[in-house]
Amino acid sequence: MTFRTAPASFDSPVQPDNRPNGVAGDTNGLMPSRDLVGVAPGCQAARAAAPSLGLLLATARDEGVALGTEQCYRPLSEQVSVRKRWTSAGNSACAAPVATAPSGAPKGTSMHGWGEAADFGAPGGLTFDSPGYGWLTTHAGRFGWNHPAWARPGGSLCPEAWHWEWVGDGGTMGQSSVRADVVGLLPAPDGLGYSIVTSLGAVRSYGDATTRGSLVQSALGWLIAGACRTPDGGGYWLAGVDGSVYGFGDVRSLGSTRAKPTANPVVGVAAAADGKGYWLATSAGNVFGIGTAAFHGSPAASGSPLTRPIVAIANTPTGDGYWLADSGGRVFAYGGASFYGDASRRAHRSPVISMASTPDGRGYWLADAEGRVFAHGDAPFLGSIPHRITLREPVVAIAGTSDAGGYWLVAADGRVFAFGDAPLYGGGPRPRTIEAAGTRS
Repeated sequence: MTFRTAPASFDSPVQPDNRPNGVAGDTNGLMPSRDLVGVAPGCQAARAAAPSLGLLLATARDEGVALGTEQCYRPLSEQVSVRKRWTSAGNSACAAPVATAPSGAPKGTSMHGWGEAADFGAPGGLTFDSPGYGWLTTHAGRFGWNHPAWARPGGSLCPEAWHWEWVGDGGTMGQSSVRADVVGLLPAPDGLGYSIVTSLGAVRSYGDATTRGSLVQSALGWLIAGACRTPDGGGYWLAGVDGSVYGFGDVRSLGSTRAKPTANPVVGVAAAADGKGYWLATSAGNVFGIGTAAFHGSPAASGSPLTRPIVAIANTPTGDGYWLADSGGRVFAYGGASFYGDASRRAHRSPVISMASTPDGRGYWLADAEGRVFAHGDAPFLGSIPHRITLREPVVAIAGTSDAGGYWLVAADGRVFAFGDAPLYGGGPRPRTIEAAGTRS
């Protein structure tokens, strides 16, 4: 994936000597569950760090890079165990020290104890010469994840290719912050507004779109993967990577998959035409129809091999079918949804990350992480993000207007880009010119 360089005014927090700040009001290794969020199997992270870690792992997955986590948050009891194990082996310098409080009780010092460190893993292990480490050194910094000096080759007696730390809040050096938490954009039914949704369940509305509730004050078990609004705009659902679903406005949760977010996280949700059901799609190609949303098929059910993970689901306006898109640009059509083409033969500079259908269901748009748009069927191509605009964070979603005459792209930092007759209500600039990055077919 190729992205433009961040502006000179941005002081990157990714510096060898920068370290996490910890979590104000909490105790290292004894953090309450309300301040931790599930990101991946065996990985909880501090609320502030979790969204960018989730995006980092999803980006690697979408690009075909096998990267997971061995551990993120490490309770005090485990810090004590790790310290004892390394000390017994004669390598006490290879584990964070466990201090002693005035009371005589152990006191954690590891950055894992703040939920602001992650030990990454890959098939065969993550080493300094492995593809996973190479990917991290190139991309982790743009999500606010830093490889500290001691963990780098030659930086200490025990360098670790797998240990990375979150400094997205600027770190102890007080550098610029990194935001990477937006996962979706929900247009208002009349096209005169939209709501931006984050992976911590916040909902911020612009124009005449209405915020009908959020999870921002809630203890969240897992990151939110996506959201969808009902056709009449009376409510919306937020879906977690574990398959949990939360309803707001005049809708309620009708059920969930509670899928294990190990190798099969939920990546998208789409509403049924009557607003009384929804589909959930997973990265492995499973589709779950809940409420009035009927199951019409899926790659997983048919045994269709996936070379890249599923990243999005979009429904027909009549609710008689749906499309799935994978990160390589392939499109799968089920039920009454027709296949109009895909972007699988494009130059793979970055993964496809989102899909939106036209109001009449006779076309759809695909968008990749660089902001290129690919139009199919009767969906008009109205432009992509110009190369002269710097993207600090990748595009994460595309959404069309109610008349199909425009669409919005939103990046992970909340920056919104409007094309065609799509009004810009907040979040970013309107490109003045249309560059031919993308395709019309």
